[in-house]
Amino acid sequence: MGSPALTDRAGSGQSRRSSVCITGGGSCRCDQTGRTDRMGLHDRHTPMVRPGVPPGYTAHLDPRQNGSLMRRYEVNGLCPDGYPQHFIRALPAEPHIDEAFAAFAHGTLIATPSGPVAVEDLEPGMTLSTADAGARRLMWVGSTVLMPMAGALNRDLPTLTRVTADSLGLGRPMADLILGPRARMLFRHPGCHDILGTGQAFGPASAFADGMAMIGLKVTRPTRVFHLALEAQHILMANGIEVESYHPGDNAADLMDPAARLRFLALFPHLCGFEGFGPMSLPRLTAFEMERMRAA
Repeated sequence: MGSPALTDRAGSGQSRRSSVCITGGGSCRCDQTGRTDRMGLHDRHTPMVRPGVPPGYTAHLDPRQNGSLMRRYEVNGLCPDGYPQHFIRALPAEPHIDEAFAAFAHGTLIATPSGPVAVEDLEPGMTLSTADAGARRLMWVGSTVLMPMAGALNRDLPTLTRVTADSLGLGRPMADLILGPRARMLFRHPGCHDILGTGQAFGPASAFADGMAMIGLKVTRPTRVFHLALEAQHILMANGIEVESYHPGDNAADLMDPAARLRFLALFPHLCGFEGFGPMSLPRLTAFEMERMRAA
């Protein structure tokens, strides 16, 4: 992603001063001096040094620590005062963390009121177009690099999903869409009414793969992926296809121990607790539930 914007590109046409916070999570202290801005820009490419963590710790992406794959996660988010904060963390690649970072491949075009913008060019504070609630402010951008592990079996490699151009109708998608292993697409089926009481829900992108219009791809080289969080769960348009913005789920906190909750919330500088993710506008289905509906 590019350097943190020093002007607001959300469509107002007016510039505003911004800064980059060096520390992430918990209380957000944004030093708005010129010195901090320069440090912040440098920090985009320099791993944070935290207490008890030796310099260079985040540079090692592949080694396992205590049996867990370590991954480097990059965050651009808004502080409570509205200033952007950028930081990089190296953490175990736990499913609830990976899910927040691995939805859209580099080059995915996200709809905004001013037209499509590549996901890597989006920055917190910009306005996105949603299919369910109109224009909404982007609060958070997360990204990471998926790495093929040396010696891993093919079935163990992360899976991307390619949705080929026009496969779902003219301009749907407008160009091939590559979705990450944690992406969810909008699923419409009569069976949704029976199970959920609504005609549509979000389902894993990988569950849509049919080998023709939608193809599963294994990660065989380093691949950067992104995710986007608004003030609640919404329907984003990616290359003209309805996809889910990031939300951890209503029961996410119950699935983590206290230490994991703290590590997780520290990745979202605009939040003080899980309630800050806002409501979920649509339910979710598992791949198994989607398959059962299709087979009925």
